[in-house]
Amino acid sequence: MISSSPVDGELMLYSVQINRWLLKPIGIWPLALCSGTAEKISIIMLELISIFLIGYLLVPCTLCAILEKNGDLDAKIKMIGPLSFCVMAAVKYCILLSRGEQISECIRKIWSDWGRCVSPGDNQNREIMIESARFGRFLAVFCAGFMYSGGFFYTTVMPLCSKRTEIIGNETVRSLAFPIYRGIIDPRTSPSFEIAQLMQCLAGFVIYSVTVGACSLAAVFVMHACGQFKILSVRLNQLVNSATASTNRKSAEDYLGDIVQHHLRILGFISKVEGLLNEICFVEFVGCTLNICFLGYFVLTEWEQSDTVGAMTYCILLISFTFNIFILCYIGEILSEECIKLGLTAYMIKWYRLPGRKALGLVLMLAMSNSSTKLTAGKIVNLSLGSFCSVLKSSLAYLSLLRTLTT
Repeated sequence: MISSSPVDGELMLYSVQINRWLLKPIGIWPLALCSGTAEKISIIMLELISIFLIGYLLVPCTLCAILEKNGDLDAKIKMIGPLSFCVMAAVKYCILLSRGEQISECIRKIWSDWGRCVSPGDNQNREIMIESARFGRFLAVFCAGFMYSGGFFYTTVMPLCSKRTEIIGNETVRSLAFPIYRGIIDPRTSPSFEIAQLMQCLAGFVIYSVTVGACSLAAVFVMHACGQFKILSVRLNQLVNSATASTNRKSAEDYLGDIVQHHLRILGFISKVEGLLNEICFVEFVGCTLNICFLGYFVLTEWEQSDTVGAMTYCILLISFTFNIFILCYIGEILSEECIKLGLTAYMIKWYRLPGRKALGLVLMLAMSNSSTKLTAGKIVNLSLGSFCSVLKSSLAYLSLLRTLTT
């Protein structure tokens, strides 16, 4: 929460503060937004550490899934689940890392909108933007809470408390959360297990942060665009009063021109956000479909084996992945609705009272509102609540097929 009248600088930081907290520890925060050389060096060091930790999980998991000959189908499925999540995180990290300039450009546009739309005497616009920023932060925090809690149970609690163990001679050893190819290192005995466990916890924090960071960017950026649409609707409602009360015709035309320019800025911002996130959303869309299927399978198998800790851990992760894809589809739905609402607002105002032919200036805005840019997954699927239902249906269908093959 912030005060009712904070200074503009505090508002700008407040709007992207969660993104900074999530992206900076894994080295994705854009260097262009760093304040000094020391901060830039720290970001580069964190980036290299994060790449190493992701590779520490990805390479052993891949080798284990491909080269490990022992184990039944159920054991292979247990390897494929973590591997798919590691691959998702690695792909999303590479995309975010290569889009640093676009991320900084979107953040600068947000700050520019705060400076342009929020003035000391304009409390209505201020409240709209604060409310939009607050809701974006809420979605990001909620997503982080589920993902980090599920990740903590999976990488820390489950390996230490789970009943799944192996017997080597007369010694009982525990299993790690992520599989490791034993041709590289055998982590079943001390101190190898403790070292591998610590490294997997650190690497797990990185891959969970990548998922949460991508979701937080989508939530904050899209909710900012929705807030701008609401401000534009307010300005449209004030257009008729401004035009009819003005004695200077040019000032009324300038007011309409400002509205059109504001609309174009919003559409340009949405286009940049779509270009930044559509590949990440596609990875999340496909990956969550598979991971929800695998996690549902893991919940059922752990429950059948009476492993309460394992079943609870996989259940939390299942909720987290479901919530992640729901957030992306939900904000895509909100964005589409706000685009349509703006067109309805432009039509529902008393445009017939505008003097002369000024109402014709609203026709193009109506047309653009009906065909404006939407949030997509790889420019293939429009993110909406309907696409979220499709993900769940596909995941349940794959889960049913997987259960049939393993029984």
